[in-house]
Amino acid sequence: MLREDYVRYAAAVHIDGARFLRDTVAAMLPCYAMNACKSAFGAASLLSRCEAVMDKAIGLSVGLMEKNGLTKYTAVIEARMRLMGTELSGALTQKQINAARASVVPPGTRGDVYDGFVSLSSEAEKAAAECVAAIDESVAAMREGRAAFAVPVTVLLFLKRLCADYSALCRKLAAGERAEFLKRQDEFDKCLRALCYAAATEGVEASSSADALAALSSSGLIPSLPPVLFDILLRYEDLPVAGAD
Repeated sequence: MLREDYVRYAAAVHIDGARFLRDTVAAMLPCYAMNACKSAFGAASLLSRCEAVMDKAIGLSVGLMEKNGLTKYTAVIEARMRLMGTELSGALTQKQINAARASVVPPGTRGDVYDGFVSLSSEAEKAAAECVAAIDESVAAMREGRAAFAVPVTVLLFLKRLCADYSALCRKLAAGERAEFLKRQDEFDKCLRALCYAAATEGVEASSSADALAALSSSGLIPSLPPVLFDILLRYEDLPVAGAD
């Protein structure tokens, strides 16, 4: 594959994937119980690493982004996550907006961008694998009755698949191969239904729309769930569907 094509595929995968990964960890962090301090500290460390992956992905994607990878709720939802005690970098979001505005790769940097994406893909693959392991640990604790968790199991399994898909794409990119983030429609539908039911328990009218749920959460009307879950769902909805022509 030509390097010109590779860097565009890599930018698209990492702009979506790195933020999905960071937000997945962010969604889990405020949900750990007091008896899960070790897991919580591990998640906090992983969150920092994921933001470093995001930072590198944004820096490498200047002039290569066909979309900015954000929603109209992202900034507000990040602010609401800070109210839950999970600090998310607003500077990274602004950096991503600025990077999306650039129309060309800075002169003389294309070779560095290619090598950077290869290196970043190896780093991101490891972080995604750690996130999958953390989700497995939480799901097992819930099913065995050892822990309660605010995020429903169905949603955790969706996040696990999302991170596993990103990890698999990173392996391809690290090998210099083409990769593309695709939506698993059945997984999306199951997660959407689960979040609709969770919203209904908050006394708000259940909605079948990811956009409506994100609007409710960004307004503070679904307080028992991390708002970033709904931003993840809305961004995932915008991906091309796997198997579509």
